Amino acid sequence: MSHSDDLLISCIALAICVGLVLLGFRQNFKEKTEFRRFRVPWMGIALTAISVGFMILVHIANLFGFETGRR
Repeated sequence: MSHSDDLLISCIALAICVGLVLLGFRQNFKEKTEFRRFRVPWMGIALTAISVGFMILVHIANLFGFETGRR
């Protein structure tokens, strides 16, 4: 896989994570009018997307040549 392909896939994955974060926060904080037995844990989905998005940002920084880990 070339460098540009890896960067493109990482940017797409980062955009998906941002979308999931926005959707998760919106769904979690909207007014709840229905009382269902099972509800999707939107806050957990949003927090997971934030952590995965941060890892993708670190990966993109590594693709540009920045050292982010110990040596």
